[in-house]
Amino acid sequence: MAEQRTELNKTLNPANIWAVALGSIIGWGCFIQSPNWMVKAGGPLPLVVGFILGGLLMIVVGMSYAYMIAKFPVSGGEFAYAFVGFGPIASFVCGWMLLIGYVGIVVLNATAVPVLFSVVAPGLLQVGHLWTIAGWPVYLGEALVSIVIAWIFGIIAIRGAKSAGNTQLFMCILLCAAVVLILAGTVITGNFQMPNLQPASGQYNVSFVKGVILIIAMAPFLYVGFDCIPQAAEEFNFPANKTLLLIVSAIGVGAFIYASIAVVTAAVMPWMEMVDLKNAAGNPESWRTGAMIKQALGTGGTIFVVVAVLAGMFTGIGGFYMSSSRLMFGMARARMLPKMFAEIHPVYGTPTKGIIFVMIIATFVPFIGREVLNWFVDMAAVGTGVGYFFTCAGAYMVLTKGLAPKSSDDISPVVALAGAAISLGIIALMVVPGMPAFLSIYCWGALAAWVAMGVIFYFTSMGRFKATSAGMVNYLITGDKSKLTPAEMEAVEDCTPVTDCEVDLN
Repeated sequence: MAEQRTELNKTLNPANIWAVALGSIIGWGCFIQSPNWMVKAGGPLPLVVGFILGGLLMIVVGMSYAYMIAKFPVSGGEFAYAFVGFGPIASFVCGWMLLIGYVGIVVLNATAVPVLFSVVAPGLLQVGHLWTIAGWPVYLGEALVSIVIAWIFGIIAIRGAKSAGNTQLFMCILLCAAVVLILAGTVITGNFQMPNLQPASGQYNVSFVKGVILIIAMAPFLYVGFDCIPQAAEEFNFPANKTLLLIVSAIGVGAFIYASIAVVTAAVMPWMEMVDLKNAAGNPESWRTGAMIKQALGTGGTIFVVVAVLAGMFTGIGGFYMSSSRLMFGMARARMLPKMFAEIHPVYGTPTKGIIFVMIIATFVPFIGREVLNWFVDMAAVGTGVGYFFTCAGAYMVLTKGLAPKSSDDISPVVALAGAAISLGIIALMVVPGMPAFLSIYCWGALAAWVAMGVIFYFTSMGRFKATSAGMVNYLITGDKSKLTPAEMEAVEDCTPVTDCEVDLN
């Protein structure tokens, strides 16, 4: 039997890809968590410096991403790069660690929509109390809204990469416009007061340096999104060697939005008073960013920030639906996941089974509560760091071992090595005891559970992969036919795109 290597349609333009990256970078945390991050950093100055330095470090990592995308424009992204540089075991580890992060962020953003409603319209969705898990009350009303949101964007993702990309672009335009209006409006109305940013650092027993390091350690979480670009590389309708500008600009705009919202929140009133703000009932203000923008710009400001928050959440859901399904598609095409995830919709040309798989998870996860979900998402930052490392280290291997043809666009091996070192440093901040961002015991439990699932899956679900020759695996992952045997080459070339057949030559 012969197998045509299933490929995805090339329908995404640079604007779509940029929107996927930026929309995935900016999520609900930018507009809700800024005051908490400011306390964590000990002031607005280390927070903004951490945003900028974290963004610069991610640009160094992003240079290896752009290089590897140009050399291997295939679905699977980091999974494929790990395979090229280090082989199948490394590629499975990389793909498995990334998958929990991608799926988790879809659900995290979907469940953040009810959280926003609980602040804007208290009690509206908090009906039908089911149970409380890890201190987080679970309500039927909130769970149903999360599920509906997840399914709406899942259906959009199923109906085609182009329509999903255009939806991302529209949402990103709304997001950027809302942020610009908030920033400009606060300055023009005179509510932006620089003295309110004092003391700039050193508060809450956090030194300036420690504050900066704590924020840099969050970089994989803050800027996760530019790494969605390689997952869609197979669907580019433009040259794959043009992605560096998309990556750099998405990270740069993301850093600007993070810093702008944080500074605006801190400049309307003395920031330490803002942190301790109480609502009309005398309770701690649950959405301080929204309260500050409303104080500066009135009801119009509230509308702007709600639009920005929703756009950030929705683009995060859409971007990571695309990324998770393409990652599963790439792994399944390599026979490391069940075959069904490599099937594409006969009309829409999308890896529908992967999208439905995420939709099913999104149906059940809202019932475990956001606190438990946060444990998985927090530990998933380690998985993101693993993806960064294998991409940069893989780029170093390709550059130094001659694993791909040289070109004028090649980066220096030093840049790739620096990206790998940055990635390891970020991972170390989370896994080395005593480091500022060391994971909590609950996150370690979530990480252990996910790794254990991966080990079980690896030894029980890779029969088809183990029965496939190395040359065929290389072809299925990278599209490179040079390592196929003559019999495999003949079988592949005899197959047409519409043929439903399979190569099992060893």
